[in-house]
Amino acid sequence: MAVRMRRRELLRKAGWNLGAIALGSQLVDWGRPPALAQSGAALTCGLAMGPETMDVTVTTSSDTGRIGLHLVDPLVWQPSAGRYAPGLATSWSVSADAKTYTFKLRENVKFHDGTPFNGDAIKATFDRVVNPDTKSQLAFNFIGPYERTEVVGPSIVRIHFKEPYAAFLDAASTPYLGIVSPAALAKYGKDFGSVAFVSTGPYMMQSYRPDAEIVLVRNPNYNWASPIFKHQGPAYLERISFRIIPEEAVRLATLQTRETQFIVNVPTRDYQRLKSDRNIVLVEIPQAGTGYSLMMNEQRNPTTELAVRRAIQLAIDRVGFVKTVWDGVAKPGCGPITPNIFGFDPKTCGEGAYNPEQSKRMLEDAGWKLGADGVRQKNGQRLSLEFYFHNRFPRSQEMATFIQANLKVVGMDTILHNLAPGGYFAAVRTGQQNLNFWWETATDPGLLLDECFASRHANGGTNRNFYRNAQTDQMIQQVLAEANPQKRKDLVAKVQQKVISDAVMAYLADPLSLYAYGRGLTGLWVDWGGNYPYFYDTRLSS
Repeated sequence: MAVRMRRRELLRKAGWNLGAIALGSQLVDWGRPPALAQSGAALTCGLAMGPETMDVTVTTSSDTGRIGLHLVDPLVWQPSAGRYAPGLATSWSVSADAKTYTFKLRENVKFHDGTPFNGDAIKATFDRVVNPDTKSQLAFNFIGPYERTEVVGPSIVRIHFKEPYAAFLDAASTPYLGIVSPAALAKYGKDFGSVAFVSTGPYMMQSYRPDAEIVLVRNPNYNWASPIFKHQGPAYLERISFRIIPEEAVRLATLQTRETQFIVNVPTRDYQRLKSDRNIVLVEIPQAGTGYSLMMNEQRNPTTELAVRRAIQLAIDRVGFVKTVWDGVAKPGCGPITPNIFGFDPKTCGEGAYNPEQSKRMLEDAGWKLGADGVRQKNGQRLSLEFYFHNRFPRSQEMATFIQANLKVVGMDTILHNLAPGGYFAAVRTGQQNLNFWWETATDPGLLLDECFASRHANGGTNRNFYRNAQTDQMIQQVLAEANPQKRKDLVAKVQQKVISDAVMAYLADPLSLYAYGRGLTGLWVDWGGNYPYFYDTRLSS
């Protein structure tokens, strides 16, 4: 019988005390001497889509993060919710007002190009993230109200924020704030992330073909690891190839023929069968983040109207969406954060439930009258919606077609634009859409709410709702600043209710992160949020 790996089994690391670091705590050193271990096997991992770049500090791509985690080292690791362990920082402290973070850095670490990792590299990386010319996306969100990096010495830095920022350790545990080589940035310029990506991690980028394959090779000079892992020194695997296989059936077939040894986005149509496949291990973890959602552009008619946005929410059959598109292997979406995120408000599940008749009445009351062609009109304008999505995500066409059919029932005409990623991102970052899909993988509620709803991200950033609301901005800032758990939980609930009341987005499904691998693979690590499979401890046998 296939082994069903539970989250706690994936995260269990024998004997390590991974205590949380509280605000105002003293520096605590986590030293451990290295003991080298390695072997020469190669792993092929099947991905559903290729990353737009390998520069984790500029992208929104989850696959860039999945691959990039092997290339970078985070400042800290987060093996379980709210608990942190050393990465590039061996110890850290946080000021009582959560505006200053002091990190003691690991010494004798080098970038892949042989240049030294130090405080100056952190400063260069973070200053670049906030530089408007970089056009950073997730990293810009995650760095929050960044003010400056103070390099106290080669192995001590202080990160200063303009406002209290209690979410920074969570942000610093992601690959998106991974530290990159200043020398490589200067050398490669705009080609950094495509021609080369240079950081400190256990693997180095050998080749990058975003439509075909990204190949990593072992960093032979890697001489340490976080104590959450089972060995120190170079990774066991000599090479990891991330092969782009968009077709679900083909991707699964490569696993069964051992052409790949690990795949992401396991087809939900095969879920029940794979659970009983004796040759395959199925990993299923509730995805932490926003879930599958629908952003609605408030700056483009007719989604400028609150009544139209609310009618869209009511017109979508979330239960049917999960059953039809995702084969029941998900849960209907409730709100802007998934149920495994701190502060999730179960009351959101009662908001905007499927009710097409109420949707029709709402549109009628707002002056949208049904035309002879079945499409509503008002003041000579048809109720027509421009829906943009990209063709690399599994089942995006099916998802869009399902929603198009739901909206047609209530008198909305939805025009689908299925584009390659380049064209898609160019369109949605400039606001050409009424609707676009959104799903994000993250573990802190403040970061997620900020990403989707803060006004500062509404100018070509991740707030592709183009939603601007001063009250919401203030509430989000309070969430990001508050360290007291109960107060923070209350604030998170209030933001959820606010954006649901404003009908900023429609929430479709809360998915599982589904991975599968053959039984010859051991030593897999997956973060508690289910987003990042990590192969540092991984071995392969025939």
